[in-house]
Amino acid sequence: MLAAVDLSMCPNLAVPAEVMQHIAQVESGNNPFAIGVVGGRLQHQPRNLAEATATARMLESRGYNYSLGIAQVNRANLGRFGLDTYARAFDRCSNLEAGASILADCYARARGHWGKAFSCYYSGNFVTGYRDGYVQRVYASMSTPGDRGGGAPAIPLERGKPVRKHTHDPAGSVSNRLVALRSVALDTAATAVVSKVALSPGIPAVDGDEGRGSSAADTTPTPTPPVAARPAGASTDDVFHPIVRGPGDPTATASASPLPAQRAVDRADLRQEHADAAFVF
Repeated sequence: MLAAVDLSMCPNLAVPAEVMQHIAQVESGNNPFAIGVVGGRLQHQPRNLAEATATARMLESRGYNYSLGIAQVNRANLGRFGLDTYARAFDRCSNLEAGASILADCYARARGHWGKAFSCYYSGNFVTGYRDGYVQRVYASMSTPGDRGGGAPAIPLERGKPVRKHTHDPAGSVSNRLVALRSVALDTAATAVVSKVALSPGIPAVDGDEGRGSSAADTTPTPTPPVAARPAGASTDDVFHPIVRGPGDPTATASASPLPAQRAVDRADLRQEHADAAFVF
């Protein structure tokens, strides 16, 4: 296993350099002359460009499937990413740039999920990398404490000098986490409610983009049921007020029990309104 590569020398990477550093660690142990043989294994890994080139030519002549370099770019992708000579294929930065482009494409296909992207980089799909433990090895490399500064040692503090440490507010941190968790919970609940309404019987599904161009003016509103009138003298605040009468008071005429005021229909509430045909799930 070789020392970590200083990726500041390779600025044209399509993914963060820190990510490619761990890919290189897992793929080749940071060996720029590494060769991986599908279904086979070399007796030992090449130690220089001449040995790596001779080995790659031998594998090519015998029809083997293999991957080259620090990021282990497969032979099928060499020409596609400009590694048209063995010298370029075994060049650190050229190989890392090709590997980063492949990983970036996998990341886009995985819709921003790094674990699936790592599996795709390893096998071309989102499953095999998990099954074979490749994804776990990449994450293990990321979680291993150690030097991540490209080989440069950290500068120690001077002894005897007062040091003011930065303090954080644990209460504030907890509050922020609770707010974030609550936001996620609300989003999840909202999605579940909308999905349930969309799948309810009687609500037509909308395919494709049909209906997305309709405006609010094109939508026929649903009539709102009339609100029952309150008896004269009834309170308007929906709070019960007892009426006390004495023995000599005239008897009140019987009247129908006042109906509670009907709550105004909220047209944004999907439980009261039909699903908007312009909303596509």
